[in-house]
Amino acid sequence: MSGKYAAHPDPQWEIIGRRGHWQVLPIKPYSDGDQRTWPPKPYRPSSEERHLVNLAKVWSEKMGIQRLGFEYYLDKLPLGYAVFEIDQHGKTGVAYKRLFGHRSGKYYDSILRFQPHFLWLMSGMQGICECILCGNHKAEPIKRRIRHPAESILVTREQRATLDPFKSEPSSRSDSVASRATGAISARPQRHIKAVGAPYALDAEGTEDVFKDQLKRLEANKGGKTGIEDDIREPNSIDWRAEHSWTTQSVHDWPGVDHVQRSLTLIEHQHAFVPRVGELVLFCPIFLHEHYLMLDEKTQEYKFYSFEQKCFHGSPVWRGGVIAAVPSAIATDGPVDFPDIQDLPSKQTNLNTGGFRVETFPDPNDEEDKSMSKQYRYLPLRNIRPLSHWQMLLRGIPRTEWHPSIEYALTCMTSISLLEKWYFKGDWPYATIRCKGIYIGPELITVGDAVRIAPRQKAKGCSDVLVVESIRLHLDDIKPEHVSPDSPLLSTRSYITLVGRGYTTDRSRHYQLQAADANSQPSGAQAVPQDEVKTVFRPVGSAIYGHWYPLHAPHHRYEISHDQILGRLYEAAAVQLWTGLLQRKRANGDKDDIKPSLDYDLKGIQEGRVYATQADERLAEAKEGSVLWYWADTRAEALDLQTVNGLEVGKYDKTRDKDTLELWRTHLKILNGQQFSLDTIASQYTSNFPDSEQSGNRRGRPTGSKVIEGKLYKPGDPGYDDIIGGAVLELQSTPSKHKGSQLAGAALVSTDEEDDDEEVSGDGGEDWYDTVEASAESQTIEEGRSVPNQKKPKTKAEIMASAVEDEDISEDEDWYNDHIPLVRGGTEETEGGDYDPRAEMDD
Repeated sequence: MSGKYAAHPDPQWEIIGRRGHWQVLPIKPYSDGDQRTWPPKPYRPSSEERHLVNLAKVWSEKMGIQRLGFEYYLDKLPLGYAVFEIDQHGKTGVAYKRLFGHRSGKYYDSILRFQPHFLWLMSGMQGICECILCGNHKAEPIKRRIRHPAESILVTREQRATLDPFKSEPSSRSDSVASRATGAISARPQRHIKAVGAPYALDAEGTEDVFKDQLKRLEANKGGKTGIEDDIREPNSIDWRAEHSWTTQSVHDWPGVDHVQRSLTLIEHQHAFVPRVGELVLFCPIFLHEHYLMLDEKTQEYKFYSFEQKCFHGSPVWRGGVIAAVPSAIATDGPVDFPDIQDLPSKQTNLNTGGFRVETFPDPNDEEDKSMSKQYRYLPLRNIRPLSHWQMLLRGIPRTEWHPSIEYALTCMTSISLLEKWYFKGDWPYATIRCKGIYIGPELITVGDAVRIAPRQKAKGCSDVLVVESIRLHLDDIKPEHVSPDSPLLSTRSYITLVGRGYTTDRSRHYQLQAADANSQPSGAQAVPQDEVKTVFRPVGSAIYGHWYPLHAPHHRYEISHDQILGRLYEAAAVQLWTGLLQRKRANGDKDDIKPSLDYDLKGIQEGRVYATQADERLAEAKEGSVLWYWADTRAEALDLQTVNGLEVGKYDKTRDKDTLELWRTHLKILNGQQFSLDTIASQYTSNFPDSEQSGNRRGRPTGSKVIEGKLYKPGDPGYDDIIGGAVLELQSTPSKHKGSQLAGAALVSTDEEDDDEEVSGDGGEDWYDTVEASAESQTIEEGRSVPNQKKPKTKAEIMASAVEDEDISEDEDWYNDHIPLVRGGTEETEGGDYDPRAEMDD
């Protein structure tokens, strides 16, 4: 294909024409796009630049026209296709781009997923398209898809995994909630006809949306004196049931295990410095034997140190990684403790059970290549450090020598997702959803943790902490349209706060000193007693940080937003080991009691969040120095992981197709005690098989056939109507017990005559046979006990006719009334082992 140089690129483009030589590729005039599938507001047209560049790159590679030093872009998208974007609910400046125009009414959530369809169009639409939307495409009325904001945790349940890639966008990112009929677009909501007992609202996977149910209850209680409060349970969700123990009135002994609560309990009983599943960390795959990671105070760099040789031996090779599994041999080796930070204590189990599984973190902006996740190691704690330490640990290492996974991990420093939504409380038009955990950047914060609060002024250091008692998602200004199952939102605005007890090491911030009352006495600003510190603060040794002062009255609580959190408050001894404070000694040899700082990694966290805002392509462009947050439904979505522990997760999970999800829902209904007929279950697996009656291969008599005077008349035979109308049907009495023996004899004895095709009488087109005339012509079982050769099974007509035949046939059934001979036992090694039943016939 001949191209031309782009002399005047669009001034709004940010990539095309900025660097290097660019060449435009005109597309071929093939398209199946349908403009009627374009979405209404709140979607808005978006830039197509990245689509034009990436699609041109793939197309030029396929055609083999690439030239060194040239970049390509398409002149336009195929007719009927366009890129739209929608804001994430409650997140100003953050939007998701989606390509609409497919005839199914669904959209492509990424350029990678549209590539197969685009190449198929450019091939002249030859063959079958194998893209995710055409794979199982069925002709349906065109539907307009209004999807959830990609990170909106308000719309659907917390989903661990996503939809089948051969259907639509994963439910963790969006949800189809609106449709339109053919013709003019109507803004009126569509009526939904639901079966009795059907859920009020469903998410994209067809699972009950419990949050919409709560909003419906809240609206019904509008105007009441009190709001509503209820636990959030999802018994009709296969993911929720797999992670929780739950019982019903009909199922009292549900064998499920509450895996989520088990993990939270494990976190509650371990130190804060122990990495948790899903956290981003720095790790060194190779740790020098008999060395320790220590601070070289001369260069302020972290290096391997040998006490035997008393010298440093270079810096570790760090990588960015995600914790995929934590030690499972706690009962044998005990919990991870302080010696594990710097040393390698003796363990009874191997690292695959007693260590942390750390997987190298792939590029969250690259949906195609996630191969780095396959590079994993089982490591002890001494090989792992929090990601917030990146500036300290990488000091002195040129950026060109950094492993790419480090920058990939820093790209997710502003990701956020909630964990375990468990309680709903509301009073119209406001509501809150309480959670048990939240992933903020690289760390997991759970209820009970102590977190460090960012300083209000950049010039000041960190001095405040919050002991988390509640994690809340606020739904603000709920309107009636949000209650509708068709609405993609739950409220007009939403935000996350953490509530608990606030403390500070700065005495001037004591709540009594901050009171407006001028009569407040400074002498009353007492520090929190040590006993209270030991009770309230989960990290061991929190008193080492210094005296703690309350930020509020005892009966009040302190509330902050999620962006004010720096990270967990770690044990003071762990910080001393990490920062090298314990390496310093006094002249007399005693260790100097140096208080660790709360903001030792403050600069690294702040600069990491700024870097993530600029590097994360899932976020909209922001001003330099500003911070935007990427909201996700699940941790796998926030990190854009393809596999965890070798298993596909999130939108990359191919298991969660429509049929599998429906099968899981059927299993849940059975577990819940709901009765099902076998036909109901079997219909889900036999619906694709042709009906034998419709296929024309039906066995037996055709419908309407009659037997008159021993002859079969079928519909369509000449004179069928006259014969049936004027004849008396042959009465078929119920066979007696003896006639029943005849029927059995006809089925078991008369076999060899079926070998002779000449015995079949009547029309060749008729599926019936004459009865057996004489038993003497048949070889019975007594004659040599030969095994019959059955070429063709007898039809029902032949068997029934044989049952009412002459009594002569009963002579062949004398064997039926005889006593069955005793079977002789034994083997070849015992008496009677040469038993041959045919020998008795010769006697």
